[in-house]
Amino acid sequence: MMESSDPNRPEGPSDRRPRPEPPIDFGASFVVTADVGRVVPVSPTPVPTGRDSAFSPISPVPVSPPPAAPGTVGELPPFELKALRIVETGWGAGWRLREAPPRRPWMDEHTHAYHCLPLVVANQWGWEVLCPTDVRVTWDGSPDLTGLVVEVAPQFPPAVKSQFGRGILTFSPPWLFRTPPGWDLLAKGPANRWKENCVPLEGIIETWWLPYTFTFNWKLVAPGSVSFEEGEPLGQLVPIPHPTFAGAKAEEVPLETEPELAYQLSCWRDERRRRAGQRNQNHLMYRKAQDVRGHLVRVPVPPIGPRDGSEGKEQADPPGRS
Repeated sequence: MMESSDPNRPEGPSDRRPRPEPPIDFGASFVVTADVGRVVPVSPTPVPTGRDSAFSPISPVPVSPPPAAPGTVGELPPFELKALRIVETGWGAGWRLREAPPRRPWMDEHTHAYHCLPLVVANQWGWEVLCPTDVRVTWDGSPDLTGLVVEVAPQFPPAVKSQFGRGILTFSPPWLFRTPPGWDLLAKGPANRWKENCVPLEGIIETWWLPYTFTFNWKLVAPGSVSFEEGEPLGQLVPIPHPTFAGAKAEEVPLETEPELAYQLSCWRDERRRRAGQRNQNHLMYRKAQDVRGHLVRVPVPPIGPRDGSEGKEQADPPGRS
């Protein structure tokens, strides 16, 4: 393929020769985690000031070593999320954090979806970060930072931009999140919401010791344009116990090794077959937390309501639920 003869014309996907990427050798299995024994206090470095700085000058203070994570889930302290505001104005204006609501517009159009308890629980499991302004991005398919054009209000480029290339749009919320010792945060896209041609990236952050901010990122799948509206959920924060996988294992065994569970599954299948030809085929056993014998299981899922009346419509009980 011949290169462009016009040096002022930006390269497009068809003008660029593919760059070979070296293979990545991850070596043996590994776990990425905080090694508290090797973390030492770091003296604060001078904080930049001026027009391009998002922070005010901070006087040096003694830095304590990070806390140790509990060894088991049972040793975890109660969860509490702290969102420490870094900046209020400029690129930090307009951001909102709210409890994730149970409703979804597509589920309102097909209210039978609200009978699926796992969907409804996942919808409201955690907190949502809302987009501070209208955003429109266009990707030309190239891996370069300039390949993603971000159209946003003048004060927001420091917080909404192409930072990593390859069609990835990065949002930088104005908070430093802190959690109790041993509690991580799963930063992900909003549950059971989607955007055409754009997918959210996920990450688990050890916010119980990490003194840094993190970003929410969406990747365009193919060249094209995608928009985010002001107030639209762009991310969800879900608490995760850090020692979840300490000593954990997974195995596949025959169902017959659990005869009582096999019997309950058989009863559930019989009930499904019995209702197959009826008008109301849904037995709602899961939704009612009812086992095959009719026993009700108390599931302590606390209700999550709005802090104020601004989101009352979306937070209301879904249609068809009592």
